[in-house]
Amino acid sequence: MALTYGTIWGDYGDEKVTGTSKIHPFGTRMVLPDSRVFYYGQTDGAQTAGAICQSAVGVANHDMDLATNTASVGDKSVTVTVGGTAATEDQYAEGYLYINDGTGQGHNYKIRQHDAIDSSGSGAINLMDGDAIAVAFEAATIAGLAKNPYKDFIVFPTTATGHTVGVAPTDFDDDDYGWLQTWGPAAVLCDVAFVIGNAVRVSDGTAGSGEPLDRDASGENDVVIGIASLIAPVTTDYGYVNLTINP
Repeated sequence: MALTYGTIWGDYGDEKVTGTSKIHPFGTRMVLPDSRVFYYGQTDGAQTAGAICQSAVGVANHDMDLATNTASVGDKSVTVTVGGTAATEDQYAEGYLYINDGTGQGHNYKIRQHDAIDSSGSGAINLMDGDAIAVAFEAATIAGLAKNPYKDFIVFPTTATGHTVGVAPTDFDDDDYGWLQTWGPAAVLCDVAFVIGNAVRVSDGTAGSGEPLDRDASGENDVVIGIASLIAPVTTDYGYVNLTINP
């Protein structure tokens, strides 16, 4: 493998390697010689090859309206007070602190590390090297915590609780680290037969599968993952889709 700032240039077969040890930052991008694109993450639950995957579900007591300290421009640490759900150590490491209201709203900061925070307690969120508070906080500034989208990804449920992060190119055991495909041709689990040349969306009938996008139907706003190719698959088979999730 060769590495250039956040991107690995991989060899064929690298996308199928999984393991129990973390060897890349979450969200590391890998491109194969044929231009297929993959992103590195960790699964929460077992996955099977061809399953569409989603980012982790947000925690209601962490994801918005958290009180903060009055941080100053240049600060590398922000104190937040969570709601009635404890945060484990580094639950949001490599994720994000975003300012959802008040002075500094609209800014998004990369998290390096944090200790465990008790239910309804306060704790320091330490920012990644190179990132720092850009606009000083005031007493009314409130924030949210978001996991890295590739940390603890899950099989995409029939009702979305996050966003699409890719398609599993191989089987994963629970808590495995590995790659999700986001761009280029892939085998994808089918719920309803795809229509060749038409868009494929996440299915609302079978978790982790796809079905045709009908822009005049009830699912017209569901997540599009790519364009169907080759012969139309039948239910529970795997169809060939040119993925367009993330280049």
